[in-house]
Amino acid sequence: MYTAVARANSLNDKVLFSSPGVEAFATNGTLPSRGAIAMGGVYYTVNDTVLYSVDEDGVVAAHGTITGSARVSMAHNGKKLCIVSPGGDAYQYEAATTTLTQITDVDFVTADTVVWKDGYYIFSATAGDKFFISALNDPLTYDALDFGAAELFPDDIIAVHANYDEVFVLGENTTEVFQNIGGSGFPFQRIPGASFEKGAHSKYSPIQWEGNFYFLGGGANERTSVFKAGGSTGPVNISTDAIDHQIQLFSRTEIGSSYSFAYSIDGFSFVGFTFVSVNISARTFVYSITASELLGRPVWLEHQTGLTANAWRVASVDFVYDKLLVSDRVDGRIGTLSTSVYTEYGSAIIREKVTGPLKSNGESLFVHSMELTDDSGQGLISGQGSDPVVMMDFSDDGARTWSNEFWRNSGKMGEYGRRMEWRRLGRVPAHRVWRFRATDPVKTTWIKLEAEISNGY
Repeated sequence: MYTAVARANSLNDKVLFSSPGVEAFATNGTLPSRGAIAMGGVYYTVNDTVLYSVDEDGVVAAHGTITGSARVSMAHNGKKLCIVSPGGDAYQYEAATTTLTQITDVDFVTADTVVWKDGYYIFSATAGDKFFISALNDPLTYDALDFGAAELFPDDIIAVHANYDEVFVLGENTTEVFQNIGGSGFPFQRIPGASFEKGAHSKYSPIQWEGNFYFLGGGANERTSVFKAGGSTGPVNISTDAIDHQIQLFSRTEIGSSYSFAYSIDGFSFVGFTFVSVNISARTFVYSITASELLGRPVWLEHQTGLTANAWRVASVDFVYDKLLVSDRVDGRIGTLSTSVYTEYGSAIIREKVTGPLKSNGESLFVHSMELTDDSGQGLISGQGSDPVVMMDFSDDGARTWSNEFWRNSGKMGEYGRRMEWRRLGRVPAHRVWRFRATDPVKTTWIKLEAEISNGY
């Protein structure tokens, strides 16, 4: 579920909507995506060691070999796509000729990330404090003098990122900001005073959205947090203590392999970060940009694939063909992300919300009744089995153990006046949280939760 904030008269100022589902669009074999991008109205993805294009009818074409196994970095000028396999080879794909060419210029240096800005492809060198550029609109040609350095602080460059008129060179603990000043020499020069003492902890995390960019990082002797930066004035920490704690359970190497994605749907924007580990469960944490701005505090949710703790299978999100296409971190599927789809490739999606704790300064409480108002009457279509239900249970020990489950029918198709109420919920000894869960493939909207409560023993 994600939080929607009302901007007009409504039953409640905050509502929980079901996050989008995924339906099949195309398939690139059986191996997961290493990254995807839309260029010139065409969708491209790297799966295993092959660059594919996918047209608007879902027809897939292969265009050659991309070496390596790590997630790739990609940038384009609308006609030429540059693909970097971090620490390995780099390539140009030219749409006009459908030709994939490895970059072999002797002045090209092994790179980790690439962005496009002002006609130049800008790269971060794999090791050290250097970044460099291609010839104008030509990712196959380089000059040994077209190098810059992040020299203000003694940390290695992790990634480069272009944000409107500026290029951010993100080190391990610090960031320096550069601008194109033109001239006959190296065109990008550091903006005096435009630096901040936060760097990137993952080369795949910087992502642009609505005038800002987001990244995983921190300063010297700091653990990883999530930051938003909108210019050279410095980043703002947007992750909560709880999110930071979960992120910091992953090793620095695992965080270094984490990646981000961003999308907007039904008027709400999100940026997400996925972490994978061999020691603990993979996780995907999603920051609700719109709800956070409207409420004035950070709002997060979590996506996962399957019934046990795991990350979301979506590896990237790109808007193309009037669709939000998603590549896959599990296999070669390409899907469409949509709020009118209520499953993930046909598998059930669990919608879950746990309330904050109900308490009364240590005194006992009695909960006489509780009612969840939802958009009732969204029952299953004919042939899909029984009508949808919502499960409720509760915990009196900080969500460590849970009570029996109590189920309520949320209404047949068209039964718009259906009410879900639970009665005689007993005594709350000190504090209690409630959990609500729905699994049926229907539109799910939880509008408000009300309870009749009294103090006493």
